[in-house]
Amino acid sequence: MAKSTSSSGPVTAYLVAYNLASMASWAWILYRTALVFLQTGDHTQVYAQVGWPLTVVQTFMLLDVVHSALGLVRSPVLTNLVQVASRIIIMWEPLQWFKAPEATTSWFLTIMICAWGITEVVRYGYYAANLLGFQPRLLTWARYTFFYVLYPLGASSEAAIIYYSLDAARDVSSILYGIAVVEILLYFPLFPQMYLYMIKQRSKVLGGSKPVKRTRAHSTPIKKKI
Repeated sequence: MAKSTSSSGPVTAYLVAYNLASMASWAWILYRTALVFLQTGDHTQVYAQVGWPLTVVQTFMLLDVVHSALGLVRSPVLTNLVQVASRIIIMWEPLQWFKAPEATTSWFLTIMICAWGITEVVRYGYYAANLLGFQPRLLTWARYTFFYVLYPLGASSEAAIIYYSLDAARDVSSILYGIAVVEILLYFPLFPQMYLYMIKQRSKVLGGSKPVKRTRAHSTPIKKKI
């Protein structure tokens, strides 16, 4: 039989709290980024203002992978790992470690932050709403549509940031330079795969005349039989 409400309740409560906290964190990152433009009008100051908080928030997204691996949610572990790992590499390698000025002051960084932020505010908000028993049509549509623009913007910006950090990587180590080059090259086979996967997911949820299905990734905790 399925676990009782009392046994799954703590998991649901935890996931609600996690998704709401994550949504709020990304909303704050977006707010701080917008504030830089309102106060200075200078995109080169964005990283100085939000670089470290963004690194912390992005690193904590490893919990997405942990949730999948532990079976708390029905979400592909490998897909989560690829998406989260690529972002964490961006934050810790070219930005935090190499600190290449060409990367930290680039327009691509600002574009990347905005693409990530909007994506995650919508995604975590969608998951939280589902856990609480709501399925807002507009939020569902945004969750499975915004990626058409945001994912290419985010991925291309990530690759550009690594490219801008190549000289700094070479100064540290020829091995790290080689690794950075490989990271850029990996975007070419991985991007189409991830993009097509997202299109298929959209088709499953929004396509045809079938009613919108409730997502299970970071939304509905798995009820195991005992």
